[in-house]
Amino acid sequence: MKKPLILILASALAVQNCKDDCYKAPEPTVFEFVNASGENLIQNGILSKTKIIVQQDNGNGNFAGIDVEIRDDKKAVLKNAGLFDGTRNYNVYLNTDPVRTFNFKISSSPLTGDCTGYKIDNLTIENITWSSDEGYYKIVVD
Repeated sequence: MKKPLILILASALAVQNCKDDCYKAPEPTVFEFVNASGENLIQNGILSKTKIIVQQDNGNGNFAGIDVEIRDDKKAVLKNAGLFDGTRNYNVYLNTDPVRTFNFKISSSPLTGDCTGYKIDNLTIENITWSSDEGYYKIVVD
């Protein structure tokens, strides 16, 4: 009788501990691609999910592809960018005529407090005209 009671008590404690666990993903990295006139290049059909290639530079010539999702507002979300402690470099290839490329760098760090996860501390874009708007980055593709 004591054995089943101990197992039930141990299970209850394990379930309680799981409720206390917390994970927060970093804010999403969102790009809006526009031309010099401000037209959204996804909305007008020049760019699509298959024409936006993002690679994370893992060093030593190794790269990992980053999934791109197109939202209803025709902005591109980079999936799982910023899920690390430190700085990572990324290359972006826009499969247009001609092909356009640019780079960006994300610095992120672990959250402090009750939840685990990461926060993006800084995002720097190079080799292309861009601006930061509330919640996304506007990339001007000439």
